[in-house]
Amino acid sequence: MTSPTSNGTDLLSAPADWLREQPGLSNRQVFRHTLARLADAEERLVLLEADLAGGGDPFAARHPARFINLGICEAAMLDIACGMAATGHVVFAHTFAPFGALRACEQVRLGMAYAQANVKLVCDYGGLSGAFFGPTHHAIEDLALLRAMPGMMVVSPADGLETIQATRALLEHDGPVYLRLGRNRVTRMEDARPAFALGRAMCLREGSDVGLVAHGEVGVSIALDVAARLEAQGVSSRVVNVHTLKPFDEEAILDTAERTRLLVTVEEHSILGGLGGAVCESVATHGLGRRVLRAGIQDRYDSTAGSHEALLERHGLEATALVEKILGALPRPRLAALAPAARRG
Repeated sequence: MTSPTSNGTDLLSAPADWLREQPGLSNRQVFRHTLARLADAEERLVLLEADLAGGGDPFAARHPARFINLGICEAAMLDIACGMAATGHVVFAHTFAPFGALRACEQVRLGMAYAQANVKLVCDYGGLSGAFFGPTHHAIEDLALLRAMPGMMVVSPADGLETIQATRALLEHDGPVYLRLGRNRVTRMEDARPAFALGRAMCLREGSDVGLVAHGEVGVSIALDVAARLEAQGVSSRVVNVHTLKPFDEEAILDTAERTRLLVTVEEHSILGGLGGAVCESVATHGLGRRVLRAGIQDRYDSTAGSHEALLERHGLEATALVEKILGALPRPRLAALAPAARRG
């Protein structure tokens, strides 16, 4: 059976081809179609919504008996989700990030993380993607909070293909998960990439000067853009996609630190407590003595009205500004290495 909007290509067996047939789907829409397709084979799978599903939702149309829209009540939705998980269901609970991760934080902590419930909390509107709705709809602290919860897995896919892969992997994972998505970006990475595995970062590009470490559709796309621009100026960059922030692939970070002269984290999250914090913790713990430049949401709430892109620019999350910042922070090679041989010693 194929996805409702496909032209005959199966979403699970040929995800890249299926995505090419759906050029306008954002990651959050890709998630909905993926879950609907997965539910064809997994009868235990149910989807709970907090008043997000509109007409034509693929899961509701395909599996109406396993779709429940509970309205704007995220705390109750997660209580119900944990109860259903205790009876053997595999529950995906879907809402906005500022409400699922923040408003219902106690239910996530006690019902999901502490109880190790087999519930997957999937949230749109990660970072500043809520844009003009203002700080009430921005989620800039969610990763810091959920990353600190024992037993909680935290995943932030970079594009449509990774969203499909992550959703499929989460169905097979037994335990609580937070899957963070954006809003309306349509992200498709054309770069070759290693196989997807939860908890394993992937190197998208090799380099020796700068280690760009990123997650999510905004972070990874900016990191790849920055790497290309730096290369044009003779600076070599390694790009690492950390799609799973917990469990954290510390080995990939240490390897990148050893191969490069400067680490740069890129994420649509506060510079405190997210990927930037995780990388700093790893570098400090192992005494690597490597500087870490954190690009992300600055430590403030931004109530300025504007588009998603405009808000990102206000926080320095765009390629031109970040390239300048990196070039200013990049350690200079030792003078001895640059001096002519006749002048040495």
